[in-house]
This record gives sequence, C-alpha cells and structure tokens, in this order.
Amino acid sequence: MQEQEAVKATQEIPEAYREMLSRSVTKSYTESDRHRLGMEPTPKVQVFRQGCWTLYRCGTEFASDYDPVLIIPSLINRNYILDLLPGHSLIEQMKLAGLDVFLIDWGDPDAGMGNYGFDQYVSKWVKRAVRQVKKITGKARVQLAGQCIGGMMATMYAAHPDLREDLSTLFLLTAPLDLADSGLLAQWTATEGFDVDKLTAAFQGLVPAHFFHASFPLLDPKNQLAKYRRLLENFEMPGFKEIWEALDIWGSDNVDFTKQAYTELISTLYQENAFYKGEYMVGGRKVDFKDIDVPILSLVARDDHVFTEKAAFAIHECKAAKKGRLDYHVIPAGHVSLIAAHPVRVHTYTLVREFLTRPEQLRTGAKKK
Repeated sequence: MQEQEAVKATQEIPEAYREMLSRSVTKSYTESDRHRLGMEPTPKVQVFRQGCWTLYRCGTEFASDYDPVLIIPSLINRNYILDLLPGHSLIEQMKLAGLDVFLIDWGDPDAGMGNYGFDQYVSKWVKRAVRQVKKITGKARVQLAGQCIGGMMATMYAAHPDLREDLSTLFLLTAPLDLADSGLLAQWTATEGFDVDKLTAAFQGLVPAHFFHASFPLLDPKNQLAKYRRLLENFEMPGFKEIWEALDIWGSDNVDFTKQAYTELISTLYQENAFYKGEYMVGGRKVDFKDIDVPILSLVARDDHVFTEKAAFAIHECKAAKKGRLDYHVIPAGHVSLIAAHPVRVHTYTLVREFLTRPEQLRTGAKKK
C-alpha cells in the first residue's frame, strides 16, 4: 500500500518541476534561462571600465533632483541580486523614485590580480568610480550604497579621513562591521586549525569560487534541504517558481576571489577583526568607522544566515548615530529575501526610497530597530 502511494505521488509531480529540479541540482543554467525569466530588467549603460571591473549607469532617464547613488556590490556573488526580476529589483525601485543610479560590476579577476586586497578595491577602484560619477553628473557629492561585503567596503570609504568628503549619505544593506562572534563563519574561521595561508597555498593568484562557496550551504542546511520541497508545494502559486529559479541562478553564479582579498577577509577582517577595531589601513591611513558623520541608513536581516545582527549593530557606535543621523532597521527576512521576497521587499524598498530622496536638512532619523 505504501509503495503504491509513493508511486502515485511520484506520478503526480509536474514534469516542469522535474526539469527545474534537474537544472538546479546540476547547475546547468544558461543565458536563455536568464532571458526567459526576464532577469536584470533595468537597462544599463557602460560609462567606465578599468581592468576587470566596470561602472554602469542604470536606466534610460538620468535627470535627478538628488545626489547620485553609487552601489558597491559584494565580491562574493554577482551584482544582479540588486536587479533580479521586474518587481523584485532594488535598482528598479530607485529609478522609479527619480534617482540617478550607478552600479559597479566587479567582473572576474584574473591571476595577475592576486595581490589586490580590500585596500586596492576601496582606495583605488571605488575611489575611481566615485570620481567618475561626480564627473558625469556634475554633482559634488555621492550617496554611497553597499551590499554585504560591499557594505563593509562602502563603510571603509566613508570612514577614510579624505575620501569621506565625497559622500552625502551612506546606505548599508546587510553590511557586517564587527565580525567577532558574528555567526558560523566567524566560529569556523576563528579556530586554531583554520590556517588561511596553508589552505590557499596551492592557489596561484585566485581562490576558486567553488572552494570559497563550498561552505555556504552548511550555514543553513535545513533551508538547503527544504528548498525543493517548498518549490513543489508552491509550484502553482503565481510568480513563485520564477522568483525561486531566479534566486537559484544567482546563488549558483559565484565569483573567484583574489588571493589577497580572501586572505584579508579571513585573517585580517574575521580573525583579527581589524576593521571594527579601527586598525585596517586604506590608502595608507587607518580607517575607523566610528568617525563616520554622514546620514546613514542601515538595513539588517533578522534571519541572516551569513552574518548575525550583531555584526551590523556596531554602526551605532559611529558619530552619525550619536547625533541621531542613523536610520537602523531590522527586517524579518533573510540575507537576500529582504530585497527579493514577497512581501517583505516592499517594506525594504520603501525605506530605501524615503532615505535616498529625503531632503538633506531632514536627514536626522531616530535609531530604529
């Protein structure tokens, strides 16, 4: 009887589900899948390129009453999580709010860039991107936004004694600052047996994406095991399988790390917690995020499996927070779902639009949780 029921249940599984499952498990997605789903709906114009990274201007209409926005994405995955699907795009919402949005695409580093660490990314490349945005728009200051590790990089820029003069606001999206006791990644890398130099000794210039990302499913194994069941249970829900597949495509589209950046991430930023302690050097200067004085919006995911809220809460220690210029929100969502999932993303989009279009004289918000 049980065998008959199992056979019947198997026969009732839609063929389209089987096909999606196969593409996901084998990671056999193609460009046609991205096109079929309508991923990255916002048009983008290349306005600058240097080495492997590119600066894009988003949309087709660029006139704006506000300071331009420059987005620094994470180094870990591709930037299109910020422009995933129509209606599920943070960049789309920024454009609808009348903002002039620029986006960095870090591209694919090559082995010759192996000695480039976070200092290079921030003091050279982000600086160059900011200068280009100011030149193109004619605006004196930029609203700097950063997602995940990109948020830490944006904070480094805003903390630099000279570079901070370029900025009018800082927008942080699931950005870690205090990496001590900040989740499983911190626990794993804090052990004496985690010798990053020995682990990467065999790599020449680049740490392969598959090496770095092998641990990420273990951060939330329950979710990994349940995602195919959720897909089947919600298969007929309008829009569900499209957002599920788009997120799965993005999650499997990983990027190699430069060896120096990977080593710094583990040894300097995690194990030594150097940035939080004000000991990290950018452009030959120590940077201390506690000195940041521009208005800040920090959005934190309550159920973040990558960084705990504690990692982001440290922003309360900066000058801007002490002056009431910090808008801080903990959103009941995960690391990615707060900008892509139903319906919580709508709340996220509202907070972002209101902050980035708020008149400068009104950018003094109370601390919020």
